[in-house]
Amino acid sequence: MKTLHVGTTIIVLLCGGAAGPNLFSAERAHTPGLNGRQQAQQSRIHQGVRSGELTPEERKKLGKEQQALRTEERASKADGIITPTERKDLHQDAKQLSRDIYRQKHDAQASAPRPVPARPPAPGVNTRQQWQRERVAQGVRSGQLTRTESAQIRQEQQSIRAEEKAYRADGKLTVAERKDLHQDLHQASQDIYQQKHDAQTRPRVTPPLAPRPAPTPAK
Repeated sequence: MKTLHVGTTIIVLLCGGAAGPNLFSAERAHTPGLNGRQQAQQSRIHQGVRSGELTPEERKKLGKEQQALRTEERASKADGIITPTERKDLHQDAKQLSRDIYRQKHDAQASAPRPVPARPPAPGVNTRQQWQRERVAQGVRSGQLTRTESAQIRQEQQSIRAEEKAYRADGKLTVAERKDLHQDLHQASQDIYQQKHDAQTRPRVTPPLAPRPAPTPAK
């Protein structure tokens, strides 16, 4: 009996080890604090452009720093897990970016405040965002996406929308900015696919069967 118990334990551990990465890799690569920080930084830059505290050159410099941070984040998530060291490095770089935003907004350089421009069209970007929202909604209805997964994906989409809003602050999207948006949308599309096809699913609610009619008694 003791040998059987040990063998059963080993089998359970092996099964758990095999399923573990599929079940928890997405959660280990989740960075809600970092995403919220990046969104706040984008809002600060956008406000600095509107108020004239940031010149076009300063905005572009901060935009490149933001892009480098997103590239670093994507590289850290490439294996599906963010280690404590990687997470610490990302937050340190995000903290340095916050300091740079403050310094650029409070230095002697300033531009004339400008009115908020009308939103220019962005063919392709808005269409891809709409498609992704429909894919997420379908995944929730079908049970392929859990509530946690759909919340993570929607937070990622919200960050992209904030990024697009910041890029539009000067009334136009440059080739580099449009390319950056499409790269982030491509990553979001891959995340949607991965979350919809992993081992985590939401159980469907099966409607109760209608009662069968009582048989007609034979005459």
